[in-house]
Formats: sequence, structure tokens, C-alpha cells
Amino acid sequence: MDGLKYAYGELLTDIAGHFLIGVLIAGTITFFFPEDLTVWANDHQFLSMLVMLAAGIPMYVCATSSTPIAAALILKGLNPGAALVFLLAGPATNAATITIVKNVFNTRALVIYLSMIGACSLAMGFFVDWVYNFLGIKAQVVVGQASELIPHQIQLGAALILTALILYNFFIHLKKTPTPSHSPSR
Repeated sequence: MDGLKYAYGELLTDIAGHFLIGVLIAGTITFFFPEDLTVWANDHQFLSMLVMLAAGIPMYVCATSSTPIAAALILKGLNPGAALVFLLAGPATNAATITIVKNVFNTRALVIYLSMIGACSLAMGFFVDWVYNFLGIKAQVVVGQASELIPHQIQLGAALILTALILYNFFIHLKKTPTPSHSPSR
């Protein structure tokens, strides 16, 4: 019972903000990004990975919010390797982490840290693209059809339950937060 309370209480409260931000950014990407991103990403596979690496490294994004963003980019046609580069580099680094690593260690350690994250992310991105090409899988088609696996009524019900849990935990959290008392000064 304590596990359920933690999962649908404290843990959900901790990730809800990041999740909602990720969903909002993913919606914005889905609405505003051009449909022909596929052509550019397929013609410039390495460049698209470098762009996602450059976008992910300084961005303060956690795994919870980066997942819907990556899914929206794949839906718009970004190659899955580039999306994986973003998923790996984004949560592993951010501007605050970069500053701390440089201050605590030194510039050399920072260069090694960022180089290894970049090299590993790019290597895994190329591997994922190779697997998709080898198996003949079109990521955009797979992501676009994933919603068809679960009936619309179940999707809607799950979304409503998640929304209700997030709102419930938000209001419970507000109720538990102490308000400053205004005592008369003497």
C-alpha cells in the first residue's frame, strides 16, 4: 500500500510539472514544425544528430519531459538516432551541471565529460538508425500508428485518470504547504 501511495502521490507530484512541460512542448512541435522534416533529417543524418546534441546539452530537460519531445520530433520525421541523441544528452547535461563540473574540477574535466557524453550519444544514435534501416522500420510510421494499438476510449480514460491524479496531488500539496502567519508586532 505504501508503494501505491508513493507512486501515485509523491512520485507523481515530483514528475508532473516536467511531464506537463514536455507534453506542451511536444504539442507545440507537432503543431508548428514542418511536415517535411523527414526530408532534411534523412538527407543530413549526422547534422541532425549534431543539432539535437547542441540542443540537448545546455537545455535543462529531464528524462520525463524529453520523452514526449523526442516522440513529437520523430512523428514530424526526425530520424530516431537523432531523437535518441537528444534523449541521452539532454538529461545528462545542462547549463548548471556544466558550470558545476567546471568549477569543482576544471576545464579539462568538463571537456572530457561533454566529449564522452557527445561521443556515446552519437554512437548510440548511429546504432539505432542502423538498426531501423537494417530492419526496414520507418520510425515516423511506427510512432504515428502507436496510438492505434489502444482503443480511443481507453486512451481518453487514462488521460482523465492521470489528470485527476495530478490535480488531486497538486491540491493536497497546496493544503499541506504552510502559509506564513501574520502576527501583530509588539
